[in-house]
Amino acid sequence: MGLFNILSPVFAAIDGAAALVLPTTLRLALWAAILAVGTMLLYKALSPQARIGTAKREAREARRKLNSFDGEFADAGPLIRDQFLTAFKHIGLVVPGTIIAVLPLLCFLVWADNHFDYSLPAHGSAPDVATVPAGASGVSAHWDAGQTPPAVSLGGNGATPRSYPMTAPVPIITKHGAWNWLVGNPLGYLPDDSPVEAVRIALPEREFIHFGPSWMRGWLAVFIPVMFIVSLLMFKWAKIE
Repeated sequence: MGLFNILSPVFAAIDGAAALVLPTTLRLALWAAILAVGTMLLYKALSPQARIGTAKREAREARRKLNSFDGEFADAGPLIRDQFLTAFKHIGLVVPGTIIAVLPLLCFLVWADNHFDYSLPAHGSAPDVATVPAGASGVSAHWDAGQTPPAVSLGGNGATPRSYPMTAPVPIITKHGAWNWLVGNPLGYLPDDSPVEAVRIALPEREFIHFGPSWMRGWLAVFIPVMFIVSLLMFKWAKIE
């Protein structure tokens, strides 16, 4: 489990309970609204709002003075310096609270990517499973529908058989990489000494919007617009600097 997978069990439990009464598209919209409200309120609580407001006014005033300056460029140095100083002061006050406030959102995005991008095949059907590189040292992979849940089995040519239960609709299994301490694969990892670099599973992609180009039919096409609109409304309603 990676750092951003820490909240995955919480999201899974809540979404599983909501799935009993709500369709997936509506759940995604609710997740977007809840996370937008939570992120904005958390940012407001963690950031020095009064100082940020002062810094914004100072930055605005510095820009106004520079824009209204009508002298020689060589004489504009102090005004340019003030503009940069006030801008960086504003950024310095905003960034720490922003980074902390978006952490729960990042955790959700990691969990949602593993659960809403693809779906497991219907009962009785088996997706194509391939190793990368194909047939490396005689090692092969196949879909094992005889297990519950179904699994991807890897073995052959004297290699120790391994089974990866499909606990989430994730289309790839790889070796553990340095970045996996941030984002883990819920299916697990290939052994470091395996001749196979990856196993790809041709899972069916999920569509939530049934028109337009294929790249805008996934879960983000529902999540992002709702979160954007709710965030703007929260920004104005909560008077966030």
